[in-house]
This record gives sequence, C-alpha cells and structure tokens, in this order.
Amino acid sequence: MIASGCDCEIFEAGPGRVVRRARDGRSLEREAAVMRHARRHGFPAPEVFDADGPDVLMERVDGPSLMEEATRAPGRADEHGRLLASLLRRLAAVRAPGWLQAAPGGPGNRLLHLDLHPANVLLTPDGPRVIDWANAARGAPGVDVACTWLVLAAAPVEPALDAWRDGLLAGFLAGVDTSAARRHLPAIAERRRADQHISAEEKAEISAFLARESAVP
Repeated sequence: MIASGCDCEIFEAGPGRVVRRARDGRSLEREAAVMRHARRHGFPAPEVFDADGPDVLMERVDGPSLMEEATRAPGRADEHGRLLASLLRRLAAVRAPGWLQAAPGGPGNRLLHLDLHPANVLLTPDGPRVIDWANAARGAPGVDVACTWLVLAAAPVEPALDAWRDGLLAGFLAGVDTSAARRHLPAIAERRRADQHISAEEKAEISAFLARESAVP
C-alpha cells in the first residue's frame, strides 16, 4: 500500500500502475467508467486499464497536489486558482454520459466532478491530472463552480496559508462565471454540511460564507 484515505486505499501494481480499492467494498466500476469517459473527451483524468468491483487498475499519477504545492510556492496562488478555473471550463465542454446520475441544482447535461479542489489536482510533468471522481454527476456547469468555490472559501487551512487561500480564490473567481454559480451555493452548502467527514469548524465557515454571499447585490 502506498497511500490511504478515508474512502480508498492505493496499492502498487507494477511499473506505472496502481490499484485503487474502496475501503467499504463498494463497486468502483461507475467511477472508472466516468474517468474513461472524461479522458476520451480530452480531459486530464487518470487512465483506467481495468475495473472489477471495488478495485480499479489505473495509471500511477506522480506529482504534488496543488495543496502540497501551496507550502512550496505560496506566491503562485493566483496562477493555481486560474488553473482550477480552466479545468472546470474544460470539463464544462464535456457532455455527460446519459447513465450518469443527475446532480442537485436543476437540469443540465455536462459532466461534473463535484469535488475539484486543490487536493484533487496533481501536477505532473505532463500537466495536471484530476483525481477522485466518486462524486461525478451530470448537470449544469455552475453547480461544479459552486462546489469548488465553497471549498476554497470555507475549508480550513493552516494560518500560514491564509494569504495563499485568498490569492487562490481571487484567481479562481476571475476565471469562472460567478453569477451562474451563486444561485447553486445554498444547495451545495447544505449538501456539504451533511457530509459526515466535514468538521464543525468548516460547517461554521460555510454558514459565514453564505451569509456574506447573500449580502452581495
């Protein structure tokens, strides 16, 4: 095993390959199919070689995440925020497969990641790769923007990274359609607050963020 999270474990599987295994034994075949679909349409998802129940054999992606890069290059926050925005714009051009479940927030037929934040973007020598497609759905692109916006604004960071977070958020918001995303913020916030892995601190930050945004004319 080379990595472990609250949802999955990652195991070496030969040169350039890993197995991603669901901790709870659920099938990851839907997630694998989503990554294949995204990659076929030119989006930088990891390559999937095989999927069988809780196991996905996939490309090993080496490189720091945007979150890890923050501690090494905090001065690039604006650039990294614009990268997140560009990734969401690219994803918004991908039509979702018809079998994918609908996201909250109304009709739409675009592929949504719904968890595209700095920890899920890896910086490789070949460019960025977006990982962790467990929440993928189809819907309106503004829903995806709202998800990322909320995480950037409300997820706790170390005090030393407060300035980095501000720069990251500014760069991100400069590259997205905030008017299309703003109406989705309440529903996305409710969904995130219902997540058992979200801390009380973040839930309080989400409420404060919504109060600030509701005051925007």
